[in-house]
Amino acid sequence: MNKYLISQLLTLLLLLFLVACNNEETPWEEPTVEIGHLTSVIAESSYEKEELAAMVVDFVAAQGVNLPVDFVTLLMCDVEVAAIEYTTTGADGSPITASGVIAMPQGTTSYDHLVSIQHGTLNMEEAPSQQLFYYEMLPVIRGHIIVMADYIGYGSSQTPDRQHPYLHNQLTGTTCADMIEAAREYLQQKSLTETSDAVELMGYSQGGQASMATLLELEKRGLAESVRAVYAGGGPYDLESILQTFLSYQDNPMPYARTGYAPYLIRGMVYGEQLSVSDENLYAPAVIEEGLNEMFSTQPLSEWHEALGTDITQVIHPDFFAAPAFNGNADVVAVIEALRKNSLINSSVPPQVPVYLYHSPQDDFVPYSNAVNAHNLWSSSTLTDLSMPGHVLGGVEFMLRYMGLWELVGPMLVP
Repeated sequence: MNKYLISQLLTLLLLLFLVACNNEETPWEEPTVEIGHLTSVIAESSYEKEELAAMVVDFVAAQGVNLPVDFVTLLMCDVEVAAIEYTTTGADGSPITASGVIAMPQGTTSYDHLVSIQHGTLNMEEAPSQQLFYYEMLPVIRGHIIVMADYIGYGSSQTPDRQHPYLHNQLTGTTCADMIEAAREYLQQKSLTETSDAVELMGYSQGGQASMATLLELEKRGLAESVRAVYAGGGPYDLESILQTFLSYQDNPMPYARTGYAPYLIRGMVYGEQLSVSDENLYAPAVIEEGLNEMFSTQPLSEWHEALGTDITQVIHPDFFAAPAFNGNADVVAVIEALRKNSLINSSVPPQVPVYLYHSPQDDFVPYSNAVNAHNLWSSSTLTDLSMPGHVLGGVEFMLRYMGLWELVGPMLVP
């Protein structure tokens, strides 16, 4: 019998027992909200393989790679998708409604595992539940049932001030772990048979970090035995080193126009840790004087980069560059401590399940050292170097490797 049904039956029997043993009339109390439970189905749809093939061809074309659409179509299958809402825990510890997506090959009637894919960094308007099918869900074509959370601040949990606990371990792991449970409930409602509670965790970039955070949460819940393995590519596991990468460009322009990630990371720590800090102590005077910090609460992340320019010294407060005391700036110190706390390499309990790390030594977004340092600390891990240059194309290779298609498709991508 399904674990959820057993739990519900035991709860009902306990309530009946308590009522039978208590003759006094007592006022009815609202039941406690159960975290991780499905609350509603937002939308259900389907995609034909030709639609998915066109999506893939368009995406890789934007990266300067051309693939024949007929060939890609042969690799696809028709897919069913559903966007759902469920309950998870917010940054202040209270229950909130979050959202995510489930995808499965059309005609699926049973499953022996789920693949929880944690997506990379997106604009909030690009939440997977709003797209219904996001390209990182493509492993569905290999027969998997895919589960993908939106993350807090995306989809149904988006806030007016656009707060997202970017790279915050606990909130990320909790949100994704709760999505897995909600997905099981949805599949049960659709009368799919679960023959095993096995899970694989997979993700690239922010998704790589989120996959490891989800593993830690599942281990905390005593569910490590259900995790077959983690496949994490191009992930930021050492957040302090990520900040140091930004700081290293104080004398030179950024090598890529993505300075917006610095305030996104700072805001993620501030929101996730619920820190009481002021923008004036965290961002460069030019940002405050020009009111650019207001953009952080009103505009998509993709618009921050151009507005902030490529000079990191004109983005974050000068005290960030004054380690180790940071000129006594308590707000900067609080952010640095939050980064250390949320760095996965600082976790007191190393992962116990197989972890397959992938990273390109030529990654221009997330330093390769993140993977090397994590691999040295996690005895259950292996590290595979990706051959494609840059962060984005490295992600394409990572996904193809996970799907077992790299040997077939890779030669078409490599110059």
